[in-house]
Amino acid sequence: MASRLGEVWRPGSQITPWLRDNADRLTKLNREERFSWAAVASALNEVGIMYRTGNPWTATNLAKAVSEVRPGGRANPTSERKAELAAWRADQDAVKAQEDAAFAVAWETMPRDEQDELLDQWRQTDELFGTAAARFLSRSGYRKARPGET
Repeated sequence: MASRLGEVWRPGSQITPWLRDNADRLTKLNREERFSWAAVASALNEVGIMYRTGNPWTATNLAKAVSEVRPGGRANPTSERKAELAAWRADQDAVKAQEDAAFAVAWETMPRDEQDELLDQWRQTDELFGTAAARFLSRSGYRKARPGET
């Protein structure tokens, strides 16, 4: 197996494109020829097919790397998956914009002591992290205290 893999490797090649080009071959070794991912990793290490860091392949990191470079994998999303992610992000941004607009209205009608209390909470803790209140206060020019400031 090592010699077969070595035949398709050019020393100095970048590993990610090589994995992408050979993902089907590696998966076939595992699924159809019944070699474990550990055996495939050992063969790759034997012929020097690895990242420039020289870290050897393990069953776990090889299986993960191959799954990521397959079409649709995390490192190689299909155009459909990219469109799905873009639509999801747009939906999330729209939701945040609505929340932010609603909070801005609420802030204007909020009594001053409630505003001050919310500001203190925002400045002194991370409780409001990711909320419409935190986004509003940050964009409005309010400043969080630096460590050591009171």
